[in-house]
Amino acid sequence: MHPQTISKIVVGVDGAPRTIAALRWAASEALRRDAEIVAVHAWGSVLRPASYAPVTECTDPDEHARQAADLLAAAMRTAFGAAPPVPVREIVDDRAVVPALLSQARRAELLVVATRAPDVPGGRFDSGPGATTLSCLRQAPCPVVVLPTIGDRVRTAVAGDDRPTSLV
Repeated sequence: MHPQTISKIVVGVDGAPRTIAALRWAASEALRRDAEIVAVHAWGSVLRPASYAPVTECTDPDEHARQAADLLAAAMRTAFGAAPPVPVREIVDDRAVVPALLSQARRAELLVVATRAPDVPGGRFDSGPGATTLSCLRQAPCPVVVLPTIGDRVRTAVAGDDRPTSLV
């Protein structure tokens, strides 16, 4: 297969357990589709500080990029250990999350984002997908898979099935 024609599945990764679940789910889907994973960690902000704003934390863009790359590499190790089951490209993007994901999703088969599962027993009720998920659903140039997660596990349910949901 020519490198330019390899199918890709884009996954948003922020290092949270739910994005580890998204990486693992995407890997199983990539195996079925003979695709690669494009793991995207965006560290930019939608809000840019004013030039007169007080300086906070690290302002060195190179240091931010190194920290972002370290976070993404750690997430990959957590999800897959030393060897992912499919080819993976790691992308660290200095833009805000939504523009970074939408840009990488061009010519992708899927964009995968994770969200907290609603109605988690013993947990707080999450009223639905967050702003990033909703923006991706509205604007993505490809199909979007929204994975409800509990920790680093995907919560699965089958439409029309009254049995309790399971975790994979």
